[in-house]
Amino acid sequence: MTVRAEPFVVNLGPQHPSTHGVFRLRLTLDGERIIDADMVMGYLHRSMEKLAEERTYTQNIPFTDRTDYLAAMTGNLAYVIAVEQLCGIEPPERAQWLRTIMCELQRIASHCMAVGIFANDVQGRAPRVHAGRSEADQRATEEA
Repeated sequence: MTVRAEPFVVNLGPQHPSTHGVFRLRLTLDGERIIDADMVMGYLHRSMEKLAEERTYTQNIPFTDRTDYLAAMTGNLAYVIAVEQLCGIEPPERAQWLRTIMCELQRIASHCMAVGIFANDVQGRAPRVHAGRSEADQRATEEA
């Protein structure tokens, strides 16, 4: 006996561990079979705008580093630069250099983490393959 039901929609994420906190899937199911999937990107919104309404300029800075947990200071910098431009403040040249260096270091760290997460998602062999080494060469390098 076959029982038919109407397709139904299920949310997967953004809280699911495999979504890394920034991704949501809207799945349409027919029984246990997935018949459609809508991908929704950008789920790091934490009501910062509403919280910022009652706080001062400096109290809002911590909210901006929560938008990107790997390059937190880059988010802070975007907010700080916007406020400085609105107020007509010109930061010293040394501060501008330090900001650029920190953003670049965080960008590199973010890319490294992205490669690491990708490697984890594909069972961890991708970095060795893309580095052009065989497993034997890799073992020899690790033993040296």
